[in-house]
Amino acid sequence: MTSPPGFQELAISTPPSDGPKRARMLDWDARVLYLGPAFGLTPHRNATGVLAVALDGAIGVANDPRARSPSYRQTRSVLIMPNSLHHLRIDAGRTAFLIVDPLGRDIEALRSRMKEVGSNAAFDLIDERSVVALFCDIAERRLASEHAQRAARDMLGIGSNPQPDARIAAAIKRMREEPGGSHTLAELSRKAGLSSSRFLHLFKDVTGVPLRRYRIWSRIGAAARAVAQGQSLTEAAHDAGFSSSAHFSTAFRDMFGMMPSELFARLRAD
Repeated sequence: MTSPPGFQELAISTPPSDGPKRARMLDWDARVLYLGPAFGLTPHRNATGVLAVALDGAIGVANDPRARSPSYRQTRSVLIMPNSLHHLRIDAGRTAFLIVDPLGRDIEALRSRMKEVGSNAAFDLIDERSVVALFCDIAERRLASEHAQRAARDMLGIGSNPQPDARIAAAIKRMREEPGGSHTLAELSRKAGLSSSRFLHLFKDVTGVPLRRYRIWSRIGAAARAVAQGQSLTEAAHDAGFSSSAHFSTAFRDMFGMMPSELFARLRAD
């Protein structure tokens, strides 16, 4: 099932022995806010839009992620567009990753708040200092969850999407509520009353990503939430439609650039 309205605390890390850094993961419907160490990310694509904000330092964004020795642009905030190959280098400190549902409005709202907008990435939030301060307050628990939600919505313009095409919205709802279902193109297009080609075109028009990548992302999110809430990796992977925990781990790495074990090692059910 989809998450209830409002930021919901999914997990909180135990402080590592070498320092006081903590990690939080907050879930708001299809949006997720992670605050904490950035891990060693590899070049990858996300099926979603991701706003990365350095809370303590800077983010290096590879100019050409495919290059053997890429150069990196230093920034404090960057919006990575859906399905864009990228590599972020974050050497130290905490980072906020706001992962947004690719229904279009969130992406456009965030794009409008960046100083420099390109086809694959946008750089430097216009009100960057205020966003950094907000995310630091959330990371350090100076804001209650409902106040964090309201402040993020007001500052970033997310979470107020107009109704998308009802046929695509219904397909997305089914994928979220039944992540273990097959949700084939033939099945989804038939229920939408559309030809397969028209459904694929309209789905990508609405979400910004191909159907297959969105379906994988939806299943990954369902499995990750289940693990964060205490379910075993094997059970969560199977319930979300993966053939095995290894299949889930591979898909997770391909989508987010890290193994799920790296995330879950820092996060435990609250």
